[in-house]
Amino acid sequence: MKDRILGKYIARNHCDGVLTDKELQVIRQGDVDKMVETFLDMGNDYYKAQMQCMLKSLGSSMSGDIELDHIDYEREYKGQFIGCQVMDGDIDVFLGVAGNSKELLRLASAYAQEELEEFDEDAYDALCELINIMNGAYATRLCNEDIDVTLHPPVFYRNTEVTADNGLYVVTFAMGDNLFKILMVADDKIRLSA
Repeated sequence: MKDRILGKYIARNHCDGVLTDKELQVIRQGDVDKMVETFLDMGNDYYKAQMQCMLKSLGSSMSGDIELDHIDYEREYKGQFIGCQVMDGDIDVFLGVAGNSKELLRLASAYAQEELEEFDEDAYDALCELINIMNGAYATRLCNEDIDVTLHPPVFYRNTEVTADNGLYVVTFAMGDNLFKILMVADDKIRLSA
């Protein structure tokens, strides 16, 4: 599960292509938390934990092959179609799934483990459930660390721009020939605009 999502990303992006003994041990263990800490530069502990929860959730709930393609840190992101969920409380958190309707329909089909032919209520429900799983895992982790947050229901927007005061991570995944993006903001204010 873990190697499937992170393996090629690590191979493509690791400096010099030479792994230390410690790095090899982390890969062999396959612990997502340690792999994120070792191989992904996530800026702060909130983002590390958010990435860890998101990767574990994708790995355990997706039936198809899914791979981390690349990670960008952007000031803003404009997307054709964005499903998202917000948490607020001690910190503000945003998690979004973005792509065009074809890309997100493929993601919904993979999650639902059935071929969905149009972006209807079933596809919408599948993506909402996937977002809930990823963000719910992060909310649980925050609460276990005595950080109180309230998880709000997922919502969807078309042709929307997401802006964060300090920027956001745009994490691109490949699922066969299909790409989709996960947008992550932790401990920062976000704005959505058409």
